[in-house]
Amino acid sequence: MTEQEAVAVRGRRRLRHRLVSAFGLALVIALTAFMLFSASRAGTIWFASLWFLALLPAMLCALICYIGDPDRNRTSGFYWLVPLILCAIVCLASVFILHEGVICLIMVAPIWLVSGWVGAFLMRSQRNRRGRVLESSFLIIPLVAGVVEAQIPTSHETVTLSRSVVVKAAPEEIWPYAVSSRDIGADEGRWTVTHNIIGMPRPRESSVSGVGVGAVRTAYWGDHVNFEERIVTWEPGRKLGWAFSFTNSSVQDYTDKHISPDGEFLKIDSGDYILRPISSDMTEVTLTTRYVAKTHVNPYAKLWGELMMGDIQDNVLTIIKDRAERDAAVTG
Repeated sequence: MTEQEAVAVRGRRRLRHRLVSAFGLALVIALTAFMLFSASRAGTIWFASLWFLALLPAMLCALICYIGDPDRNRTSGFYWLVPLILCAIVCLASVFILHEGVICLIMVAPIWLVSGWVGAFLMRSQRNRRGRVLESSFLIIPLVAGVVEAQIPTSHETVTLSRSVVVKAAPEEIWPYAVSSRDIGADEGRWTVTHNIIGMPRPRESSVSGVGVGAVRTAYWGDHVNFEERIVTWEPGRKLGWAFSFTNSSVQDYTDKHISPDGEFLKIDSGDYILRPISSDMTEVTLTTRYVAKTHVNPYAKLWGELMMGDIQDNVLTIIKDRAERDAAVTG
C-alpha cells in the first residue's frame, strides 16, 4: 500500500468515526428528550410542540452533517441520507428502549424527516459560504425557541369531523344498530389504514344501560379498550347524541401512551348519529365526532385526526350498514 493510499484509508476511518460519534450524540439527545417528556405528566405536552417536532430534528441533523462533513466535500446524497438514518435509529430505539407506541412514531416520523432535511441542507448551504453565523448558533437557536414556545398560550380549537353512508334500509331498521351492536366479528367493517396498518383496536361490542337521555352506552374495542358514552339526545329513528366519558386509561394504555382521549393536547368531546330518510327504503346515516385540539401544531394534528378518526367512523358506519341491510333483506 502506498503512502497516499494509507492516508486515504486513515481519512476514511476518521470520517466513519466522526459519523458514528455524531449519530451517537444525536441519538442520546433525542432519547433524552423522549425520556424527559415521558417521565412527567406535565411534560408530555412537549410531544406536540413545535420545538420537539420541528426544531429538535433539524438541530440534530445539522449537528451530524457538521461533524460528518468536516471538509465540506460530501455530495447532496449524504445530506438526504442523514435524516433517514437518524429517524430510523430513533424509531427503533424508541420501540425497544422506551416502548413507544406505533401511533406516536407514525405521527412524528414524517415531520421529523422534513425538518431533518431542512436542518441538514441549511447547514450545507451555510458551510458553502464564508459566514459562520448558523454554524455557531444552530445549537442555541432551538433551546431559545423552546423557552419562548413554553410562554405562548396553547390554542384550543374545536374540530367537527363527519362521515356519511347510504344504507338500503328504513330508519327504524337502522336505529337498533346505531344504539348498540353486539358480537362484532373480526371480519366485519372495512379495511382502513388506522386499523390494518397502524394497529388501532377494532370495535368489538357496544351495549346500552337504560333508555333515552341519561342512558349510558359502553363501547368495547379489541380485548382491552373500553369507554362510556352518556346519551344526551334520543330521538328514535332520527338522532342519537352522546358525550364521551373516559373513566379509565385503557384507550391510552393499549393504543399509545401519548394519545390520551381526554388529555393535555386532545379532548374527544361528543358525537352523534343522524338518520335522514332518502326514500322509503333508503337512509343516509351521518356519524359526527367533535374534539378539541390543544397544541401549537393544531393544523398538523388535525391532519391525523382526519385520517384516524375518519377511518374509525367509516369502519363503524360500514358495520351498521352491513347489519341493517342484511336484516332488511331478510324481512323484506
